[in-house]
Amino acid sequence: MRKGFMITSIILVVALAAIIILYPLLWWLALVILPFLILGLLDYFQKSNNIKRSYPLFGRIIKLLEKERHVVQENLLLNRTEGKPFNWIQKEIVYKRAADANKNQPFGTQIPYDEVGREWFVHSIYPVKEVNDDFRVTFGSSKCAKPYSISILNLAGMSYGSISKNATLALNGGAKIAGFAQNTGEGGFTPYHQEYGADIIFQMGTGYFGCRTEDGNFDPEKFKEIAVHEVVKMIEIKISQGAKPGFGAILPAKKNTEEIAKFRDVEKGTEILSPPHHSAFRNDKEMILFVEKLRKLSSGKPIGIKLCIGQKDEFERMIRAFAEKQNYPDFIAIDGAEGGSGAAHMESLHWAGLPIVEAVHFVHSTLEKYKLRDEIKLMAAGKIISAFDIYRMLALGADACYSARGMMFALGCVQSLKCNLDTCPTGITTMAPSRVEALVVEDKKTKVANYHKNTIQAFKELLGAIGLENRKGIHKKYITRRINETETKTYDEIFIYPSKE
Repeated sequence: MRKGFMITSIILVVALAAIIILYPLLWWLALVILPFLILGLLDYFQKSNNIKRSYPLFGRIIKLLEKERHVVQENLLLNRTEGKPFNWIQKEIVYKRAADANKNQPFGTQIPYDEVGREWFVHSIYPVKEVNDDFRVTFGSSKCAKPYSISILNLAGMSYGSISKNATLALNGGAKIAGFAQNTGEGGFTPYHQEYGADIIFQMGTGYFGCRTEDGNFDPEKFKEIAVHEVVKMIEIKISQGAKPGFGAILPAKKNTEEIAKFRDVEKGTEILSPPHHSAFRNDKEMILFVEKLRKLSSGKPIGIKLCIGQKDEFERMIRAFAEKQNYPDFIAIDGAEGGSGAAHMESLHWAGLPIVEAVHFVHSTLEKYKLRDEIKLMAAGKIISAFDIYRMLALGADACYSARGMMFALGCVQSLKCNLDTCPTGITTMAPSRVEALVVEDKKTKVANYHKNTIQAFKELLGAIGLENRKGIHKKYITRRINETETKTYDEIFIYPSKE
């Protein structure tokens, strides 16, 4: 192919020159042909890529198709039940609810019931006509002076910087309209989180962005300024997240603008590292003291921790320490291993952490074991986008849920998987001004609010179909999973709570 390309190129150049000499008006052919020949010659002489060197120009086309493979598959080639991490059916649920459009689908299910792992809820022959529930829950233990009534569905942490200005504004506006809480993510508390006055959960990660000293440690005074703000309702200490537990995180230098650097107390244009561990505490005892410190600095607002479950015995030791000291956070946010709206180390993304279903069951059981379940509320996060997803989490013991990617779909996300490249085509995860402007805040904040409203309404209808008058009747026995080709079991049979001692 290399020799063939060179011979073909020489023939084309000679032929092109002859044509232009004979027919001068056809000079524009050179503008069409020569750029491709130049690209081919560059490929011919480069030494870093085998494919392009062996197949000049054609290898470049192959690499381009490979680069855009996912986008082509998502939009043109895959059927409705395919696509990762979310298939089209899942995305369509959000798109339709966000648009307040027709929520029905004709001609029966497209998801086979005979697949191992398939789940469904069991309905009643006597559905409830009216479900009476405000679908809110109060977070705040006996240690808390300012408990907060939170929606059962809220926006999970997505930092400004990871997502754009307009995305942050639209989410804040949608949260205000629909009455749910917006988690800031670990990237600091910005004016865009305050624009519409939505309730805020301030997340503080290992980098302490927005409340850090020059050397990257925790700054109590800066934290206090944020924590006492009237829109900040809860504080969340991020220990780890589902996409990258134990690895920390990086914001690429090209996404670290002057504005982001200001909000995060870092230097502009540098790669921003969130370390894998906190410097403010190194063990369970020190964590307890840190939680107590934040509670005082925030004037008694609910303080929680967010983590992805790894070593179960390690987590149980932490809960045991809470019980022994009779001092503990007000809530625990559990991030399933399948979570993550940004980018992550490939090892951690695919092979680290406990999935959300198993994680919620384990954490709930552990809190029950140490008699802390009434004191510590539980938030669940991990591919939660539908009413059925919410029911699964609440049935396993969660009090409320987070959704990140669901809210991103409401903003118009097409799952292009370009979140870390600053080339997001929808303006959600990019700092590029032209793409950011394409995301119209006034339109998208309404869609975010619609998605929340319609998902809560769907959850209400699901409870009615099961025969429940409110959330108090939620139980694992109403969910069934196919175990193998011939056997099904309820969640009640699969996830058995250990007996209380």
